[in-house]
Amino acid sequence: MRVETICLNEERNVTLSAWISEVGGEFAPIERRPAMLVLPGGGYAMCSDREADPVAAAYLRAGYQTFILRYSTGEHRAWPNPMNDYEQAMEMIRGNADKWHIDVDRVAVVGFSAGGHLAACAATVAKNRPNAAILGYAALKKEICDMCQPGMPYPVDCVDGKTPACFLFATRNDMIVDICNTLDFEKALAEKGISFESHIYSFGAHGFSTGDKWLNPTIISGRIKDWVDDSIEWLEELWGTFEPKGFTAPVLERMVNADYAETLSAGCTIAHLKKQEPRVQELLAEAYGVVDAFIVTQFHDLDVARTAIEGYKLSDALLTLQVTVDKVLEIDAKLKEFPNDVCGN
Repeated sequence: MRVETICLNEERNVTLSAWISEVGGEFAPIERRPAMLVLPGGGYAMCSDREADPVAAAYLRAGYQTFILRYSTGEHRAWPNPMNDYEQAMEMIRGNADKWHIDVDRVAVVGFSAGGHLAACAATVAKNRPNAAILGYAALKKEICDMCQPGMPYPVDCVDGKTPACFLFATRNDMIVDICNTLDFEKALAEKGISFESHIYSFGAHGFSTGDKWLNPTIISGRIKDWVDDSIEWLEELWGTFEPKGFTAPVLERMVNADYAETLSAGCTIAHLKKQEPRVQELLAEAYGVVDAFIVTQFHDLDVARTAIEGYKLSDALLTLQVTVDKVLEIDAKLKEFPNDVCGN
């Protein structure tokens, strides 16, 4: 492993630390690794060392190229300085993908508290968005964001259809960042159809970092430390498991369904497809018939059953009812010729 520290802005003391593991040689046939950009917390007054190296080391151990951004804080904290620092860091990480052996489609960001706010802004409003975002006890709502400094975005209000899948963790009794920050962000993700996983632990002081005992002088839930391994396993679901021969097939998609995509597909829910134009209804008449025949033969309350099943993706419903994969792919290809005119409605 080699470590580089790159000065991104000397006046504001902004640095990017790169922890780069080798490829080839004893690591063959690995050619590219996933990457993790760590954004420490500190209320935009400083960047916490407790949420820097220990976090980077956890992902380094899992095979990631890891980076720590010490962004603008203190007298240089005014927005958009921190966001500009993030944009520069992400451009550098992806721009040096060959040099640092990085898979540019598997670059995540993890942030804590104020760093969690910056990570959430990266996921919702940045030009260079990450491929996944991990948010620890993050400041996401107006009240706490304005407390750090007025004039910053409120990520809970900025979630859109381009937001990457998110992993969230916090504690119920956090006295610094109210748990509603995480809960309301979950709701915003759900409303936009974005995949997410969330862990709300029973108790623990704000700023617990990786949850390791040596980092926490106060008593915290013994399960808090699980978020690190859980987040790595979640990324494996989203990106595929990182193995010497490459990545396995992902089992989790960024979107829960395709209702927010630019074009229609079999990944849209049946309810959403039924809102589309008459030509789509004509195309799907046979598929609707298969689903309805199942409902009529299996359920007594047809209206309740139809409402429930229409929440399924068309592809899932048809495959469950033994429609062939080739037929589903044929329907999918034809649907993709239609724009999603009622996207997300």
